[in-house]
Amino acid sequence: MSKRFLNGVYAIEVLNGRLNTSCPDVENNNSGYDNITFTKKVGNKGYDSSSSIKSSIKKYMIEQGENISQYIKDGKKIIVEANPNKNLNEDVFGFMKAETVKLNEEQYEQLDDNTKKIYEKKGKEYINKATKKRDAKFKLNGLIGLGLSRVKKEYGICNTNGDSMPYILETYSDVMNGLFNFDINSVGKFIISDNETQFRDYSVAEAKVLDVKEELPKKEREHRIETTLRALQYLSIESNQSNYLVDTTPKVVILGEYSWGNNVFQGVINKTGINVEALKETIEDNEQFRLSKIWIGISSRIASEQFIIDKEELKKQLSDENLNDIIEVTTVGEAFNSYIKYMKETLE
Repeated sequence: MSKRFLNGVYAIEVLNGRLNTSCPDVENNNSGYDNITFTKKVGNKGYDSSSSIKSSIKKYMIEQGENISQYIKDGKKIIVEANPNKNLNEDVFGFMKAETVKLNEEQYEQLDDNTKKIYEKKGKEYINKATKKRDAKFKLNGLIGLGLSRVKKEYGICNTNGDSMPYILETYSDVMNGLFNFDINSVGKFIISDNETQFRDYSVAEAKVLDVKEELPKKEREHRIETTLRALQYLSIESNQSNYLVDTTPKVVILGEYSWGNNVFQGVINKTGINVEALKETIEDNEQFRLSKIWIGISSRIASEQFIIDKEELKKQLSDENLNDIIEVTTVGEAFNSYIKYMKETLE
C-alpha cells in the first residue's frame, strides 16, 4: 500500500482566553493567593493540549451522527471499546487494549448488541481477553502560543456571605500554532491477525464474529477522512469560554501531501506570519516526497497587528521564488475544500 500523509499546520487567534486549565499541584504558586486558577503553558506561552483538541474533534463527530467508542469501567480501570470498524474516533486516533476485560451482568447489558458478541460467558462473568493495539492515523500536537504576549494574571473580587475574597485567573492573548499528520491511506483499513505482539485491530475469531473486513468501502473511508478534517476546520474548544469566549477555528492553515517523513511545515508559521524562506527551504528539501500541490488558507478575520499576512503580497513573494505553480493561496475554507476534493479524486 502506497503511503500518503497529509501534513498540516494551522494557527488560531486567542484575543483573551484560557483554553486549558492546569492543576495547582504542578504549578509554582508564588502569588500569595489561595484563590488562583492556572492555565497550561509552555515557557510562559499559552498551551492547549492535544487531548483537549481531540476531545473537541470527537464532540464534532458526535454532532455529525458518527459512532464514537464507549468507555467500559472495569473496577478502577477505564477500558476502551477497541472496535475501529464501528467507531470513527478509534479508527483515526488509535487505541491500546492489553487487559482481559471481565464484566458482570449489569455491565454487559450496557453494551450494544454488536459489542456483546466478542464476550464469552464464564460462570457469572463475561470475558474478552483480546490484546490489540492500533496506531493513530491522525497524529497531532497541542496548540502553543507563538509568543505575541506572555501569560498574564487577572485579578478579581468575589462577594461572599462574609468578607469579599480576591482571586486570580491566568489568561493570554496570542496566536497559537498546531501541527498534524494524517495517514490518509490507512483510514478504514484494519489488521486482522492472531499475532498479539504486533499492531492489530482484531483477532481472526473476533473479526469473523463481528463480520469485519480488512477495509471499509471507499465512500465510507472518504467520509471518515472528510469528517475528521471538517472537525479541525470548525474546531470549537469550549473550555473556559463562559467568561473568555474565543473563536478557535483556524485563521491560517497550510495543507500538503507527502509520501514520507515528519511534518514538513513545522516552523513555517511564526509570530509575524508565514516565513516564505522557511517554506521555500522545506519544499526544496522534501520535493522528492511531495504528492500534491500545497494549499495555504488565510482568514481576513485576524485582529492582531503583529501577526499580519497579506494574501497578495504572499502571492507575489511565492511568484518571485517560483513557487506559485505548486502553491495555491486562498481562504481557510477553500483550502480544506480543495484538499478534500483532491483526496476524493485520488483515494484508492
